[in-house]
Amino acid sequence: RGKRLLNDFNAWQQGEPPNAFIEVILGMTDPTIADTDGDGMYDGFEYWFTSWDLEENRWAMNPLIDGDVNLDSDGDSFDCNEDGTIDVNETFSNLREWESRTWGKYLNRDTVPSGIIDFGEDAMAAYQEELGYSLIQAQSALYLDFVEKGQDSQDRMAKINTYDSENFNRSLRGVADPTHSDSDSDGIPDGWEYCYATYGMDDITTINHWAANPLNPWDVNYDGDHDGWYDRTSFDTPAEQGTWENRVFTPSGQLIQNGLGDLPFTNFMEYDNETRPDLNDSDEDSRTFVTTVANGVVTSHLRDYNYSDGREVFKYGSNPSDNDTDGDMLPDWYEYKMGWNENNDNFSTNLEIRVVWIDVATGGPCDTSTTSCLPLSQDGSGGTLSRPDLEFTWFTLDPSDPNDANFDPDQDGNWDCSGAGCTYESYTNFQEFYAITTSDYASPNAVRLSGLTHEGAPVTEGWQFRAALLGLGQTNELNLNYLKLDKYAGMDRQYGYIVDDGDSNFLIVDPSDDVVLMAGNRTDAWEIYYSGSPNTPPVRNVGEHEFGWYLLDFDDDHLAEGSSPINWDTDGDWMNDWFEVRDDEEDGIRGDSSPIRYDSRTTS
Repeated sequence: RGKRLLNDFNAWQQGEPPNAFIEVILGMTDPTIADTDGDGMYDGFEYWFTSWDLEENRWAMNPLIDGDVNLDSDGDSFDCNEDGTIDVNETFSNLREWESRTWGKYLNRDTVPSGIIDFGEDAMAAYQEELGYSLIQAQSALYLDFVEKGQDSQDRMAKINTYDSENFNRSLRGVADPTHSDSDSDGIPDGWEYCYATYGMDDITTINHWAANPLNPWDVNYDGDHDGWYDRTSFDTPAEQGTWENRVFTPSGQLIQNGLGDLPFTNFMEYDNETRPDLNDSDEDSRTFVTTVANGVVTSHLRDYNYSDGREVFKYGSNPSDNDTDGDMLPDWYEYKMGWNENNDNFSTNLEIRVVWIDVATGGPCDTSTTSCLPLSQDGSGGTLSRPDLEFTWFTLDPSDPNDANFDPDQDGNWDCSGAGCTYESYTNFQEFYAITTSDYASPNAVRLSGLTHEGAPVTEGWQFRAALLGLGQTNELNLNYLKLDKYAGMDRQYGYIVDDGDSNFLIVDPSDDVVLMAGNRTDAWEIYYSGSPNTPPVRNVGEHEFGWYLLDFDDDHLAEGSSPINWDTDGDWMNDWFEVRDDEEDGIRGDSSPIRYDSRTTS
């Protein structure tokens, strides 16, 4: 056939007008080849599921043109890695919708333990499991999922099967619908399900299934990354349910009853909350660790995965797609670490941390005649000056409440008695985390209005503010980073050092009974690599830690999480945190005085 028309074909290729026969075959598919244009899609698939694209003035798919393979006719592709661009591997193109009948997700076909399981087979298996269907019934259900999407789908399926009632099942079963963004009508777009289609994830719902499948309506209830709330007890109180938008919470009225029972964080919940079903912590705020210490020695140091996506919603009431739910510039992981009270099922604890300040002239409370109000205690006028008395107060850090960033529960700020009476300047939870007292940065709102920039952009988020203050990633970071825990070399004084000095009299310094709790110039025995050098600073690139690092560093980044909001004197040197920070700020050189480094009270 080809030889007889070769001369006519060559003449047309060289610019001559096509003759009548060439005119005819230019508009024909080849009845002897299933894929005339060789683009990987059967002619019938392209024919039955095409439509005229008015904007592009072309057919959405064409069995005679191979340039349509990367088109996405129904526009259901999804930005899987959330980088702002849908790349070729994320595009649920016409070709990928066709390949669903052969590979499932072509790029993840190697996750199937043996053989090949396409999306259609997987969906039919789900129907058999969920409803006890036979294979024939499951196949019929898959067919009905295509038919029942609307009148266009009904008409198309009727035409496909006009001359053979099994035409669709035999030649097209398992394809995703390139004319509809939700092939199985489960409320999740096909492209999202294609994005996160991995076979055999560890959860019981997905061990024998594609974790997400554009043809399987049952996958809305799968929890492949197992990030729900699975260890509930009868004493647990679930969080209020609702939605977050622009860091404002709107209650939904939905109630989760107390009691036992698993709460999977399903695919639909992941989609609805804009989280990823292949990550149990989409916003990367499960950053803290649970550290076990026995007799001063670390025996266990494990990442705390309790702050997973599902638990954020069900248990803690925070936003699993935002690592600063309330926008207070305190990361959720920090507020969770410091604030969560498992016994109360909330973020508040009654602690004996509030400093009682005294008039050192009288030993009593500060009043309008006080000239010096200090965080000490005194047994009457002229008595021994000891550490201050402490009162019980509620300490609250809730990732969903921005107000608590401005609380000062331990009252370790400053009483200024230079005027008529004394006025108190707070050292808030927000200021403690960043170890700052300057009024320009006194609150999250003040920071956002300050005009401070990081890498050319206005500072609006906590991570930007922290990086700007500490010089993270800059060439002079060693000079700027006043929260660095490890001693660098030589005369470096910017490192953490906490001491329990055992002294009972402010005026008498007795170093003989000092107990060092944390030291950035020493290496902890936990995961020590150079075991012969425990009295030197840790080597970061081999995984070593500062001695007692866990007291100040909650996420293993060798940086202190500021000063402690539940300890008026973080480093134990008798000087309240505000005083050391303000003293450090005033000379313009950070780190020469520090709330995280013990400094001797000796003045001579």
